[in-house]
Amino acid sequence: MYIADGSIDVALRFLERAEQTIKGLALFPASGAPFATSVPDLAGMRTKLVKDFPNHVVFYVERKDSIEVVRVLRGGQDMGVEVTKI
Repeated sequence: MYIADGSIDVALRFLERAEQTIKGLALFPASGAPFATSVPDLAGMRTKLVKDFPNHVVFYVERKDSIEVVRVLRGGQDMGVEVTKI
């Protein structure tokens, strides 16, 4: 299901909240939780819930002077990687 299927207003609010969340991460990159995985290519990956959308997660990597947003997913989606339980 896509967010816009229910309401264009909800979709616009999601976009606004996702942008706010990502801007906050750019200012405070360590505020996201480490993503525990045994996949070496994902070392350093962090996650943060989208503000007001607790089922949506921003996956990102902290870089020297920025963050790299890798993906934004709905929490229930299969990510296709091995996740390690902490």
